[in-house]
Amino acid sequence: MKFTIQSVFLVFVLTYFSSINAQTSFTKKEFSIPLKTNNSPKDIQVDFNPTIYSLEAPIPQGNSAKAYLLDQKIASREYFKHSQKSTLKSTTNSGPEPIIGKTFQPKRYSVSGNPIQITGGLPSDNTLAISNDGIVMVAMNSMIYARNMNTDTAVFPNYQITLVNFVSGIAASHYYDPKLIYDPVSDRFILAVLKDTDTLKNEIIICFSSSNNPNDPWHIYHLPGNPLLNGRWTDFPAMTITEDKLYFTANLIVPNVSWQVGFDGSIIWEMDKQAGFNGDTDIHSTLYHDIKFGGQYIRNLHPVQSATGTSNHLTLLSNRNFAIQNDTIFYLQMLNNTLQIEALKTDVSYGVPPNARQFDTDLTIAGDGLQTNDARVLGSVQFEDEIQFVGNTINPETGFCGIYHGTIHNLTGIPTVTGQIIGDSIKDFGYPNIAASGNDACDRETMIGFNFTSYKDFPGIAAIHISNLKNYSTVKIIKDGYNYVNRLGGGYERWGDYFGMQAKYNEPGSAYVFGFLALADKTNSGFCAQLFSPDSTSLSLDITINSPLIHCNNTASVAITNGTSPYYYYWNSDTLSTNYQLNNICSGDSFNIQVLDSKGCVSSLNYTIQVPTLPDGVYAYPNPASEIISAQFTLENEAIVKAELYDNQGKLVKNLLEKMAKKGLNEFSFSVEPLANGIYTFVLISDTKIIEQFKFIKN
Repeated sequence: MKFTIQSVFLVFVLTYFSSINAQTSFTKKEFSIPLKTNNSPKDIQVDFNPTIYSLEAPIPQGNSAKAYLLDQKIASREYFKHSQKSTLKSTTNSGPEPIIGKTFQPKRYSVSGNPIQITGGLPSDNTLAISNDGIVMVAMNSMIYARNMNTDTAVFPNYQITLVNFVSGIAASHYYDPKLIYDPVSDRFILAVLKDTDTLKNEIIICFSSSNNPNDPWHIYHLPGNPLLNGRWTDFPAMTITEDKLYFTANLIVPNVSWQVGFDGSIIWEMDKQAGFNGDTDIHSTLYHDIKFGGQYIRNLHPVQSATGTSNHLTLLSNRNFAIQNDTIFYLQMLNNTLQIEALKTDVSYGVPPNARQFDTDLTIAGDGLQTNDARVLGSVQFEDEIQFVGNTINPETGFCGIYHGTIHNLTGIPTVTGQIIGDSIKDFGYPNIAASGNDACDRETMIGFNFTSYKDFPGIAAIHISNLKNYSTVKIIKDGYNYVNRLGGGYERWGDYFGMQAKYNEPGSAYVFGFLALADKTNSGFCAQLFSPDSTSLSLDITINSPLIHCNNTASVAITNGTSPYYYYWNSDTLSTNYQLNNICSGDSFNIQVLDSKGCVSSLNYTIQVPTLPDGVYAYPNPASEIISAQFTLENEAIVKAELYDNQGKLVKNLLEKMAKKGLNEFSFSVEPLANGIYTFVLISDTKIIEQFKFIKN
């Protein structure tokens, strides 16, 4: 297939404008999924961990999807050699890096106590879930491992458990593509595993933990991988949860045909998650299939994760993952059993990346190096009013592999999309994932974890931090590899197909990552690390009152720490103001201040101005007085008090007040503005006894 810049651009234009006006369609089918079995990891005996990996070089050829992807990579390389780099933009990284906490590499131990490295499969398919109690579960083809981060010990008695044993599977079958997720509300784990690629044997296995302890029994359900009984099998799984549902998405594949017809649409399984956690005999499930936009299937529906762990409805993203250059982002929502979709246009295009380079990569061969797949969405996180997402892309500044970081703004209005490309002048970046890392509920801070490699860097994992203002940190290397990877007999090596990452939901500013690590023997494993945001700040308020304090006409000023300007103020729930001060308040008054900063954070404070206690020998303040004068007095019991004002000759000027006063310390205030300048006497009487008398000056 021959590509030119003009032909590629024409395809893009026609594709975009034909889809933007298209309509959505889908079909539903109901299922009752029976409980297959219960299995307790603590009861699984030590096994021989038998594994067979195909080490035949997967050289794409013919008219397969892999061959088409390789053609697109070649065309992408040629296109970006001649394209205007100014049409795309990459980030300038200058902010503080994520901070590394605890780390581990999954290992098991021999009877004699010697550590044995656990080798990952091909592809590695790293996935992770971390509980509020600090139990981290990681999986990769074809095993699962858990660690208590508080005690730094392995959870399973036998350290690792093969996927086939975890799901009580059939040894002769192939179990692959593990996916983990944690529900912070139910405090439970969910594991999804695919079984076999034969259309007659292919199944989706969903495992629900019965408690927050991974050693306790898991409830295991099998969904059909060929649900429409039309000769398909299920591939590329992903999961998310809402308040009451588990959603599982995947692609339906037609075996042994060309790439043009080999994809038969993406599907969505909807399940009652509480029924799964309970281990119900049957779970009612709904399959959404035949999902089209403009009469064409949407590929690789990626379910969006909530920043808090659970969403109130299903949101999905997709794009034109095989495109050399494209700016379409599909934004889908499941609302009232209806799938709504919008085709959005981003300001920065994404495109199919080349393969990543290793020490031994032959740059003259397009299919050599580490496989990066296409430009599909690989990770996402949703805040109230925006979604941030990541995927593989070409880095237009270098022609190397980069990360596409997109943001969908204004979800409650008319959504718009902006993008950035994260790259490096030497390293290739790939298979990113993203998690929230803010310290406030209003924060939009995130961290992105990803794999890296180059002709001089052995494959390892790294991360960056992105602030509320979308300032990108420098790249933090979490773990360098020990060698380059060489497991296949020629052609490319497998590097993905995804990267494990999750925020620790009850520990703001913290996330865990689990990525690809090259071992010294040129095989691969995984490496897990706890990350902390470098921004530990949180919006806070402090109030200062003018000094010395007077009875009235005081001024309160709010001081803000760790917010993002500009600020907006609500004094006593009044209208919005830009004034950081509140005037004309008196001793004993209470008020409320709410501050809204530019990133959407709100902090509030209730404050009462204390009545100042006068020192011994002082009866009134201020003295001299020009506006208000105040006097303090103490009553042993509740009583009626009478206040009188006399001039300097002893003549009564005014009976000021006669009123019931409470037991204890009281304060009486009045305005002196009606008085001429001079000396006056104030008298306070209770039960015909003078309880307070003093002279003051009106000035």
